[in-house]
Amino acid sequence: MRDDSSPSTRLIYLHGFKSSPESQKALSLIDYVQNELIDLVDQGKLEVLVPALPYKPEKAIALLEEMILSPARTVLIGSSLGGFYSIYFAEKFNCKAILVNPLVTLQENLADSFLGHHTNLYNGEEFDIEISDAEYLLTLGQENIEQQGKYLLLLETGDEVLDYKLALEKFPNANQTVIPGGSHRFENFEKYLPNIIEFAELMA
Repeated sequence: MRDDSSPSTRLIYLHGFKSSPESQKALSLIDYVQNELIDLVDQGKLEVLVPALPYKPEKAIALLEEMILSPARTVLIGSSLGGFYSIYFAEKFNCKAILVNPLVTLQENLADSFLGHHTNLYNGEEFDIEISDAEYLLTLGQENIEQQGKYLLLLETGDEVLDYKLALEKFPNANQTVIPGGSHRFENFEKYLPNIIEFAELMA
């Protein structure tokens, strides 16, 4: 039975590896909602969550699963590693997902760069990723994605970390926007927020 106190839609932003809720994309999303969709928020129809994801993938998945299982329609926005998580949950719970320069497959060279000692780019926290973490990530990979209409891909060809063509190959039938240039940060995020909101069916 639905809890009347829960929002109609829960929009969850999943940041990338070594990122945080303080990233420019996360802040731009919050600012846009506060300026353009505040009526939906005030009416209790929309809740926006930007969780600080644990560095350990297994803990991140546990946190997100608890959020998504709460009563509400869920829409995911995932950047980089957050995009990889978004694909996993979109397939598991059949919800819409907007993928921003996403990681779509854990290649061997990416697994190697994922391992070891790292520093969060925003808060300076240090953490370690072990082989067991990469092995767990591999179990989350989704091989055959049939219902691709629930995905919106936002890609910049100048992504210096991930090859945007891999996302196109994995999602040939998804809604796609490919922008020449840019970088892994996806510099056009603010410009495409109206497209994201429209795809998420969150028009006020």
